[in-house]
Amino acid sequence: MQSTLKTNKHEKAINAEVQNNTRIAAQVFDEYGNEIREMISFRVNDQSIVDDIYQDLFVSLVHRPIPPGTQNVKGYLRTAIKNDVLDEIFRTKSYHTRNRRYVEMHTEQVKFLDPEDAAILSEEIQKLLSIIERRLMPHEREAVIQRYRLNRNNNEAAEAMHIDRRSFSHYLCTGLKKVRRFARQSEKCSKGICHA
Repeated sequence: MQSTLKTNKHEKAINAEVQNNTRIAAQVFDEYGNEIREMISFRVNDQSIVDDIYQDLFVSLVHRPIPPGTQNVKGYLRTAIKNDVLDEIFRTKSYHTRNRRYVEMHTEQVKFLDPEDAAILSEEIQKLLSIIERRLMPHEREAVIQRYRLNRNNNEAAEAMHIDRRSFSHYLCTGLKKVRRFARQSEKCSKGICHA
């Protein structure tokens, strides 16, 4: 019973601290928000990640608030932003490295498929391409083709389609959801479990 009371007091203290830190971070962002966004934009090449870093900075200020008595808040923010930008660059590089290794591993496996498995894989790919061609809306179809057939990243594909990155991501996500749904339906139909 006593340990439960201590736990509840500890949780309340943590919640109060988080609420206080959130309030302080919100005040900092109210006062310096535009300057923070400019500092981030200045430090990154890919403007599409500015919002992510902006939000990450807010969270990091909740977890590690600006120490009381800090004279140069802008200097503190500049250093925090530099660290967050570096973290984001490292995460992005790690993500791309993992994906590249996966692709390399996957393509090596494909090279060693026996003819029967290669034919089955080819047939499955053709089914997916057929779904993409017949079932997707034009923008969704173009987004999937740009990303996976032409191997363009989101920024390149959005530029090629003459739309912004957010719209491209929406079309791609919606198109892939439809492809998955239609592929599952097609698979069920091939097993004789079609729904009208």
